[in-house]
Amino acid sequence: MYLISNNLVQAINSFMKNNPFVTKAFTTIWSKFFNASKQGLNFKFIKNVAFVKSKWFPLYYNVGKNITNGMSYVLDLEEKDFKGNTFLLHDVPSYFNLEAPEFSDLKCFKVKQYKGFLAKLDAFESYDAFAKNQFKSNTRYKFRRNQERLETCFNISYSIYNDSIEKDRYITIMKGFKALLTKRFNELQKGNDILETWDYYYALIFKMLQEKRALLITICNNDKPIGVSLSFLSDTTMFYAITSFDTDYYRFNLGHTTIIKLFNWCFENGYTIYDFSKGEYEYKNRWTNMEYVYENHILYDSKSLVASAVAKFVKSKYELKQYLRDKNVNEKYVKIKFLLKGKKAKTVVRRAYSIEKLKEIKVLDTMVLIDLQHEKYSFLKPIVFDELYKNPEDISVLNIYAIKNLDKDGYCVVGEKNKYKITFS
Repeated sequence: MYLISNNLVQAINSFMKNNPFVTKAFTTIWSKFFNASKQGLNFKFIKNVAFVKSKWFPLYYNVGKNITNGMSYVLDLEEKDFKGNTFLLHDVPSYFNLEAPEFSDLKCFKVKQYKGFLAKLDAFESYDAFAKNQFKSNTRYKFRRNQERLETCFNISYSIYNDSIEKDRYITIMKGFKALLTKRFNELQKGNDILETWDYYYALIFKMLQEKRALLITICNNDKPIGVSLSFLSDTTMFYAITSFDTDYYRFNLGHTTIIKLFNWCFENGYTIYDFSKGEYEYKNRWTNMEYVYENHILYDSKSLVASAVAKFVKSKYELKQYLRDKNVNEKYVKIKFLLKGKKAKTVVRRAYSIEKLKEIKVLDTMVLIDLQHEKYSFLKPIVFDELYKNPEDISVLNIYAIKNLDKDGYCVVGEKNKYKITFS
């Protein structure tokens, strides 16, 4: 059990009133891509939510379906237009404690789905105060060190966008964002729903930024995105939605640096909840101080045999899906789906290599200067970046040479602090 502070209750109420996933911008764009531009159906008994009628069942489901980061609703049981119907609302956070009144024909099944995680920030005056409470001093030092080394080694810039953005800049960011996601999921050999519906997200994010209901943060090296993260915004809650980083920089932990930047933004702008949304990952356990569950709420007219039967069927369906998810069947399904679609992962085969540290390196005629940024040498990047992390210096001072006359592939890296030879088996 978690104690919910008055400030958190106020934040929850604010979210329910200003949920970004029921705004006109969100519902219009979702309907354009997933409902043939048809406007959602509204019912008087439930406020703030529009619905789509299922093609196969006498069932209505919320606009946005299961690609929101949290649905909310308010019931008005003076209205009776729920009669004879069944309604499915995806991804309702359990901490809202939404209940259908006990003495009503309208009943509700709640089916647990994904775990959710959030950080309550209302008890802290600043990010530093939160971090001091959440992490040991050694961990906080590592976070600072990672950022300092990143900025020492590369020409790093950070940008946060949460309002109107120039179209050219938006195109550049989204092109980089898509490239990062594609690279990451090719490496994992998994399909990705975001990439498969990229045109929808491209249109949605731009519009939501204009209405200050979304936020993009970028980490760039020489103005090229190496990390991009999308969040959605209510008045007091930030929803961490989509993020991707260049895996070549994995040692620098770009994810933690991004979260720190976002937490600081939350404190500076009066946000009291940082919601990491669905999905259980190690980093979420580290950064959050409250767990909850996403539920599917099935509202139905208990006096209707048809509505009751449909509700029970939908309940059983999602209970089965959660059972299979608990058994990790979904992970296998995602990989099989990736292969069945004939996608070829551009996975770099990690060849075994050794590194020999050298005091001095004499450049010989058999050594050819190469450009690390050329796609041909992309396999060298994680190795060179890893060594830079261990021995930080500006990458611009490095010269990298291919050694011609070795029986094995070999490269020399020459900097002011870094001098070593890479030999591949």
